[in-house]
Amino acid sequence: MTGRRPEDVWGSGLEEGERRLQRSVAGLAATGLLGGIEIFFGITVMVVTTAAFTPAIGEQGAHVLGSIAFGIGFVHLTIGRAELFTENFLIPVSAVWAGRGTVRRLVVMWSVTLVFNLMGLTLFAAIMSVGGVLTPDSLHAAGTLADTYGQRDWLPALMSAIAAGTVMTLFTWVIAAADDTAARVMLALLIGFVLGVPALNHAVVSFGEIVFGLIAGTSVSDVGDLARNLGLAIVGNFVGGVGLVFATRLTQVRGEPGETPR
Repeated sequence: MTGRRPEDVWGSGLEEGERRLQRSVAGLAATGLLGGIEIFFGITVMVVTTAAFTPAIGEQGAHVLGSIAFGIGFVHLTIGRAELFTENFLIPVSAVWAGRGTVRRLVVMWSVTLVFNLMGLTLFAAIMSVGGVLTPDSLHAAGTLADTYGQRDWLPALMSAIAAGTVMTLFTWVIAAADDTAARVMLALLIGFVLGVPALNHAVVSFGEIVFGLIAGTSVSDVGDLARNLGLAIVGNFVGGVGLVFATRLTQVRGEPGETPR
């Protein structure tokens, strides 16, 4: 890990945020689509691992092992430089705050990235749900996971989403602070585990897990549950990511001796 000062991480983040905001809609669509696909492969590995170990150690223990495997999707995402909607709650926001981009460009980035994240997830949920691609036990595990999100009441779903937005935006900061690939890989595996074990309500991840169960036909949730959870997840992720982490990191950097972030 690195010992970079907070103000150094913030300064490099401003440059990266400005770069992201200047990308074309086609570029945003491409990184968003790939981000959804890469996270779905993490979901696939998670349900296959869970199904494989459930007979030996039970559903709960198997879920823990599956959550470790889920981090593989975040490794692909981080090293391949694709993006999730929630990865843009800190760095581009800081660039807009510093006057290096506009709110309009930020909203376009959020909207395009989210739409194409969801498209990538839905496409590969359909592919992986075709009979014979995965075992019936794996598809059953996908349905169980989908119902973990789809059957939650609104308050725990919202609170879980706030936690997920907080965790994901903290991940964005530590990835920016990491100097080498090995550290980023380790952090990506950890974030997958932290999101996966308690089934935190990350808008993109939970959408992928619910839509997988729906298309596979192994979930008791329905499209209404999918839409309700997605709305709650988006709101909660914003509160956690922008409302808590961005504001706190800004205060942290401004509190450094002799430093006022641009």
